[in-house]
Amino acid sequence: MPAEPLTIRAYKPGDESAILDLFRRAFGVERSIAHWRWEFLENPFGAEHITVAVDDGGRLVAHFAGYPVPFRRDGADLLAHQMVDIMTDPLVRHIGRGPTSVFVRCMAHFYETFSEGKIAFNYGFDVGSGQTLFLRYLRGQVVEPVGYRARDLMANPLRPANRWQRRLRGFQFELVKRATDEWDDLFERSWRDYGQLVRRDRAYVQWRYLDCPDIPYIVVAVRRWKRLVGWMVLRIRDQRLSLGDALFDRRHPEALELVLRHVVPQYPVSLLDGWFSLRPAWFSTLLDNLGMTSSDEPQGLSMIAATFTEPGAIEHLRQTYYTMGDSDLF
Repeated sequence: MPAEPLTIRAYKPGDESAILDLFRRAFGVERSIAHWRWEFLENPFGAEHITVAVDDGGRLVAHFAGYPVPFRRDGADLLAHQMVDIMTDPLVRHIGRGPTSVFVRCMAHFYETFSEGKIAFNYGFDVGSGQTLFLRYLRGQVVEPVGYRARDLMANPLRPANRWQRRLRGFQFELVKRATDEWDDLFERSWRDYGQLVRRDRAYVQWRYLDCPDIPYIVVAVRRWKRLVGWMVLRIRDQRLSLGDALFDRRHPEALELVLRHVVPQYPVSLLDGWFSLRPAWFSTLLDNLGMTSSDEPQGLSMIAATFTEPGAIEHLRQTYYTMGDSDLF
């Protein structure tokens, strides 16, 4: 059993194998070194934002990390942390209570080292004891319960789109492996229609989905008369098809329904689901019209956040467009 005191410090090169070993012990699943490097070393918006705890025998026993994410609000770009991979070895969970617990000590180090004066806000999606500690000791606040939508495809199948009508209206769909400058163009002409949101431009989409190892994301571009007017990201798990991310030009409201009617019937799935905030209202209406009904998120998750350089960040987050892809659960 590890003895006190623990050393709380920032990540050092060479820690990765111990981090992956802790991930396996904490969550019971394997993570590849390629995935870890993509998430924490190859992020174009910032790397190595990791706090660890090490016992007196040199064993890594706790981990608290975030990867930087770019946001756009009112024409200004700002940087936030998506908090991920919060984990402790069961052998150290008894050490300290409340503000002296390993969890709180690691998070406080992360705040001081990577957040204070540097980041607009930290955010994540959580439930349970970790959320309780975050809210009580680390100035965290609940933004809102996660917005969940689903359509039962067994009871309510999605009828395939008429191919000839789609072509007559100028729509083309394409599976994408690499984003181009047109993704920047789409974001720049669309962000005002979404309120605050992650800066879903070429660099972000390429890193977050197209360069991600191990996860077979389905990234679909939607063009009308050869111009990019929207895109979406899907992932299949068991019989569930998750609509994990999407950005569309609101001047083409039929595009989302057409591409889903083209893509979804091609997969043997029984449920179409996703996380979507109620903002913007026009996009929420498109999901209503698709029969993706709102209900409680199955795990009871909420968005939580702590602010740093942006004192009004919580209220701004309550006006943010977010999806499942804005979490580490997609």
